Amino acid sequence: MVGESYAAVLRGDGVVRLVIATSISRMTTSMLSLSLLIAVSKSTGSVVDAGAVLFAHAVALALIAPAAGRLVDRFGSRRTLFVFVGFHTLSYVAVVFALVHQLSAAYLLLAAAALGATTPPSGSVVRASWPHLVPESNLSSAYALDTVINSSTFILGPILVGALLYVMPPNMIVGSCAVAKVVGDMLIANSPMAWKATERRPRKLFSVLANAPLALLLAIVALDTFTIGAMQIGAVASVTATLAGVLLGGFAAGEVFGGIFYGALRAQPSVKRGMIAFHLVTACFFILMSMTSDPWLLLLLYLGAGVFSGARDALGQLAVGLSARPEDRTEAFGWLTSFMWAGYGLGTLLSGNLGEGWGASAIYLAAAAVSTTAVIATCWLKIVNPQPKE
Repeated sequence: MVGESYAAVLRGDGVVRLVIATSISRMTTSMLSLSLLIAVSKSTGSVVDAGAVLFAHAVALALIAPAAGRLVDRFGSRRTLFVFVGFHTLSYVAVVFALVHQLSAAYLLLAAAALGATTPPSGSVVRASWPHLVPESNLSSAYALDTVINSSTFILGPILVGALLYVMPPNMIVGSCAVAKVVGDMLIANSPMAWKATERRPRKLFSVLANAPLALLLAIVALDTFTIGAMQIGAVASVTATLAGVLLGGFAAGEVFGGIFYGALRAQPSVKRGMIAFHLVTACFFILMSMTSDPWLLLLLYLGAGVFSGARDALGQLAVGLSARPEDRTEAFGWLTSFMWAGYGLGTLLSGNLGEGWGASAIYLAAAAVSTTAVIATCWLKIVNPQPKE
């Protein structure tokens, strides 16, 4: 039965509370991107400035994420989250102050960079905690649930921002994101899982990346997010702006379904075979996308690609959790965040250039080539599979 696997996960100590807190925290990520984009463009009168502010936020977040995870592994999740939440709150105050008083774009860039750099590593903390919260036989379902939460927030977040714009200005929505983020992360910091964390001895810098299978796995994840960035640019290059939103919404909905379905499977493929199969199927979807410009057919293809991407992403998180040493697990998920953002940024950058020169078909073919490269890289992976479900 589909719900049995997830019911087993939710029966873990404090898991329901953690899922609620995680959903609140991650909802702000998708809400912030859109609300900050709108707020900055209205404040400065420039979409270019708004894009630069979002870029500064993303780069700072990606650069600091591994260090934040390392601090969690060193000093414990509760203490680290409390400190980050404090500085993150001050950064939010600086951003909202700059928006309300319409300060210069330079000030907004600094405030946004501070906001990204002080982002609490709550996502890495939660992902690193699943092996401690559920039996190894239910780990795949736990990481699938994590993926479903992530994908769901990226569907609901922009919708919620659109609804809130009818009743409040974008500056106030950014402030609302601050309140929700603080509440969600404080709930995570006060969860039973965070109280159990202990301090550990310091380790060498970049010791996590010395783990060859984990480093290869992070590179594969970067290739995956490259294709997601390519799909976003490809959608804009293929159809109108409105329909592009529909395509990306279909992809996100497919990811939710794929994550739910994979996590509910009782007989699951091995991590390595599953990753190879899901990458190959998504590569086929990209090739099919390059052969059509019909928006409804593209919607079906985006939905199908989302289904297998959701399952693939759940497997990727599971593989990171299995590959990292227990004492390095949070830092490993911090590196995962950095590699994901790096791959996504590179995918949007290169796909934009491809689209201008050769059109949407070239973008999708490039995504297919990258996904095939991920298949080849996965063949070299050495990873231990979790215990099968009973």
